[in-house]
Amino acid sequence: MIDLEIQVQSEPVSRKFRIRKEVSEEFDLYMKAAQEKTPGADESLVLEAILRNHFKRDKGFRAWMQNRDAQKPAGP
Repeated sequence: MIDLEIQVQSEPVSRKFRIRKEVSEEFDLYMKAAQEKTPGADESLVLEAILRNHFKRDKGFRAWMQNRDAQKPAGP
């Protein structure tokens, strides 16, 4: 079973990008596994869950975010 939590979020935005064929084919397989775990999940929900999972686990990104937040001026 795949390790992915799929959540329905409000107010989706559209993004347009291109990926290599090999990645697209692997994503199609991942979609099949995700739909077995969460019937009715669509590509947008699965991609969002993959990205959220990656962002949460990426220590470099987390450190960058903390540094960025620390540099923001304090509000009133």
